[in-house]
Amino acid sequence: MEQDKICQNCSSFFQDSRDFNTDFGVCMNDEAFEPFLDEIIGNDDFSNCHDMYRKKRFGGGKEACSQYEEPEIIEIPDDEDVNTYILFEKMKHQNVDEIIKYLYNSNNEIVNKAISSISTYVRIGNKDAYEGLINYYMSLDSAVSLEDVYIRMNIVDSLSTKESEQNTIEAYVNELVRTPSNNTTRQLYSLILKRLGKCPEEMIQEPLLQLLEKRQYSYKMRKRIMEIVGI
Repeated sequence: MEQDKICQNCSSFFQDSRDFNTDFGVCMNDEAFEPFLDEIIGNDDFSNCHDMYRKKRFGGGKEACSQYEEPEIIEIPDDEDVNTYILFEKMKHQNVDEIIKYLYNSNNEIVNKAISSISTYVRIGNKDAYEGLINYYMSLDSAVSLEDVYIRMNIVDSLSTKESEQNTIEAYVNELVRTPSNNTTRQLYSLILKRLGKCPEEMIQEPLLQLLEKRQYSYKMRKRIMEIVGI
């Protein structure tokens, strides 16, 4: 049965737990709530931005805007909170173009914040977020400074939940191809080799053997890579 086209029936309408007995809530399409998504999900309320929630909340009976979307009919696990589950599902399909844009900012502080923000969507399973982060990572030049190293380590940590994906493995190996092993990049190399060691062996063997053909490494580093390959 088709529902009335009002805000309360929209998939973007979300309520604080203290408002469940009212029709008050907020629209999660409002970008003001984006920095607080982790806390909203984790706490199942707006405690970390409650003043803003109170300021922006409105009665859900008002006529919906052009972004109105009816919630999908989904089966929710018995042990899952309804609002948390719905928010997770929404985030899986949320447009993340604005966050991806900030990955290419010239200010590294902004870049790191964008990586941290998009990693939330990557972990939840937002495909566009994953592809956007991979594309950005692949576009980077060789790591030269410690700042470069820390940005890349932040990215690797963000991709750690996607290590069964071929694109993730290719991105890791690509870093080893473009970035030399030295004192500056030692931490980055250690992290990537550690992560590759947790990947399925059949997926990493060929790209790592090709890596050894492309790059000259010290005996110690070469041996370490060979151990990961399983040779």
